[in-house]
Amino acid sequence: MNENKAIVPDEIISPDCDIDRSHKNIPIQTIIEYRNRGLGYSEIAKLTGCSRQNVEQRLSIIEYSKEDLENFKNHRKDVFAFLQSKLLNSIDTAEIKELNPLQRIIGAGILFDKEEKLPKSTERIDAVALTVNIEELERRKQELLKSIFEKK
Repeated sequence: MNENKAIVPDEIISPDCDIDRSHKNIPIQTIIEYRNRGLGYSEIAKLTGCSRQNVEQRLSIIEYSKEDLENFKNHRKDVFAFLQSKLLNSIDTAEIKELNPLQRIIGAGILFDKEEKLPKSTERIDAVALTVNIEELERRKQELLKSIFEKK
């Protein structure tokens, strides 16, 4: 199965094929993909040919929680800002002085680069304004074309 391709139930190996499923070597990504699509443990077990307990255990081992993942996705910016703050505040002057000059310069450069990119990567595109601008450009284009053809 192509790992980059979305998993679709029809693409899962049918239960009547000759593949031995007793080893339960179903990729965890497959189980997570089905869980993210809202399938229950029993449904995932049927699609993958293993037991409900196996599905539940595999997700439990990696401490997977769909709710936690969604919460993280919805608040990713705040989570990273908090962690970044904790990490930077945990470094004291003595630790910075222990770094060689090259490490200090590289660290400062990385922090600067990340800060410069942050506002640009979080800007929201105003779709209405963009549409108005496109419509205005289209109107001007039509006027220019009309004036060109009228001169001929």
